[in-house]
Amino acid sequence: MQKSYTAIVVRQLETPHKIALLDQVAGRVDGIFSSPLVRVGSLIEYSVDRNRGTLRYIQHYTVVGVPFSIAKTDILFWHHVLELCYYFVPPGSFTHQLFELLEFLYTVDIGLCWRMRSKKLYLFKLLVLIGVYTRLPRLPIEQIQHLQALPLDMIVDEVLDDQSEKMLDEWLRLCVYEHPAIRKFNTIHFLLSK
Repeated sequence: MQKSYTAIVVRQLETPHKIALLDQVAGRVDGIFSSPLVRVGSLIEYSVDRNRGTLRYIQHYTVVGVPFSIAKTDILFWHHVLELCYYFVPPGSFTHQLFELLEFLYTVDIGLCWRMRSKKLYLFKLLVLIGVYTRLPRLPIEQIQHLQALPLDMIVDEVLDDQSEKMLDEWLRLCVYEHPAIRKFNTIHFLLSK
């Protein structure tokens, strides 16, 4: 019996047969497969023919989840999350909480409950978890610790005053704009929308 892996497809790479994955166990890896039918954002289970470093030759895969709710209500946010994972998480890097953070978006109906503020808090948790920042937001340390520890299902209920939200906005933009590949980002305008 061949071992099965679970991953989220975060990006289509140079060819239709090559994809970037966020694997539940291995972290950020690339995959090559013979059937180019899997879509970015799909949650897949797959088996591997062979590995070559962080490159996996995928033998079989099955789509086990698609984030329909988020795709219907805010495809830009979803693609922004995937893009951040692709550009900020180097191949071979692993954080189990990162996979859980993305997997959460397959279960929540953000169209019914998530305001822009909730999405910003989600992005804050994502970027802190990835560890890409040169400095933390200019918020009180107690508030930063509270936001880091905030359970995902409580994001919708979290209240930020206008000043704190403005500081969070500035920090999110700074984190993304400092990335050396910023010109390649397709979803940067998500951070500019209110």
